Amino acid sequence: MDLLAVIVLYFSTLAYPGSFREGDWVNFTNFRFITSAAMDQTNIYFGTTNGVIRYDRFGNRWLDPMTITDGLPNERIDNIAYDPDYDRLYVSTPLGAAYYQPTFQQWYPAAGDFPTQLVRNDFRASALSALTTEYGYTYLNGRLTDLAFNSYQLTRGVDDGFYHLFVGTYGLGPVVINSRYGDLKRLAYGPYTEDATVIFRIDDHFWMGGGLSDGVDPGITTFDTTLQEWRWFVPRLTDGLASARLTCGIGDRKGVWLGTEYGLVHYDPESERFITMADFSPLPSVMVTSLAADSAWVYVGTDYGLGYVGRDEFKHRRKKESDSLTADSLDTGLPLSGKNRFRGWRINNLKVIDNYLYVATNRGALRRPMGYYGDFEYVNTPESMLSDDILDITKSGDSLFFATRNDVIVINTKTAQATTITDPAQFGTWHIRKILIEGGNLWAATDAGLWKYRFSDAYSRLFTVGDGMISDDVRSIEILGDYIWLATPKGAIRFFWNRPGRFD
Repeated sequence: MDLLAVIVLYFSTLAYPGSFREGDWVNFTNFRFITSAAMDQTNIYFGTTNGVIRYDRFGNRWLDPMTITDGLPNERIDNIAYDPDYDRLYVSTPLGAAYYQPTFQQWYPAAGDFPTQLVRNDFRASALSALTTEYGYTYLNGRLTDLAFNSYQLTRGVDDGFYHLFVGTYGLGPVVINSRYGDLKRLAYGPYTEDATVIFRIDDHFWMGGGLSDGVDPGITTFDTTLQEWRWFVPRLTDGLASARLTCGIGDRKGVWLGTEYGLVHYDPESERFITMADFSPLPSVMVTSLAADSAWVYVGTDYGLGYVGRDEFKHRRKKESDSLTADSLDTGLPLSGKNRFRGWRINNLKVIDNYLYVATNRGALRRPMGYYGDFEYVNTPESMLSDDILDITKSGDSLFFATRNDVIVINTKTAQATTITDPAQFGTWHIRKILIEGGNLWAATDAGLWKYRFSDAYSRLFTVGDGMISDDVRSIEILGDYIWLATPKGAIRFFWNRPGRFD
């Protein structure tokens, strides 16, 4: 085997260790900063500061991105080009050039220099003096400007030959320009903000919160799994939205309740209108940590106790009216009163399980029947195993599972027997945050990775960046069918946990 073959073999094994392959781990991060563009017979490719994104121009849909996990030599793409003779997609990065072979779905190191002669740019600002844009944006001389006077340069683009000019921007992601009618439309893709505070699912929509770590304005991201569409909501450009740092959410197609670090937010899907209850709210704190609901009330956990609002509280109110609500105006029916507000306690989680409202707090776990407005009762074991910080609660079969920082305590609801499961190698060093149960496994979001515990044989495994994750710091976890979704400081991860033929 010659030297080049050895290099190619080595390079191709860097992407997915063990039994993983393309599509098992998909990392979605901030792809809004686009440096270059290319096109093959089917797809539009955009080089970004965090990898390559692909748009199927005939199916009008986004394909999975290609990031450093997939085999790119570096996350920053300085240039991109397509070679039709060899059906290869070339990229230039700070660590050298590479090419992608669609047949083998692999990245390989380029034997020579990046083929600059294949680079194309069909975008010319001088040829587009005026464009019709979406509300909130104006176009002038190759730049888009928003309502806050932030300006975004259009970078490079390719013309598909059917009056569609696909162009990248530096900060707003890709856009498509209809060169016949002069219309410009944004093509949102991936999380608006790299720093994902949380991820949760409401029906067929995922919601992702945005943090502040990457030095840009944070934004909320939604992903419609049915239509495969991404949307962004940025507080400074969205009326009624005070914060993008989501912590939790509940709802349905009629209405969505969002918990943030600066109040409770209601979103009306029909009018696409946000209303925030913050400074003058009746809640114990503006720092919302968890949410649950019965037929009449939304229960709101905060870092300083438990509150509530009526489910229809915002239905016919304007924002200024809802902000003027007082605690007394919401006490009709008294769903919570006195000690049941847990003033001064941190409410880590609220869960509705078997018609009980469970409350996970920094002082233990409690519950009471839904629709009953009396006192909560403690849930504990004879050894007082649940007297400390309880971070999450779930149920499977006859067992209740309580997540603590270091382990998961399991209580059999029929026998009252309690057991503990954990990873001995991580005990005392990791932080368990969220848990769920699917496919005979317990899955946990931890600051050390994604933890899997198999009930059938007590097999335990911690998935990390060495397996294909973009970050070990998993803040939140959600599941939809065969896919687990994770929120991390570097973006969202989709894990094909149930791929046939793979054994973890």
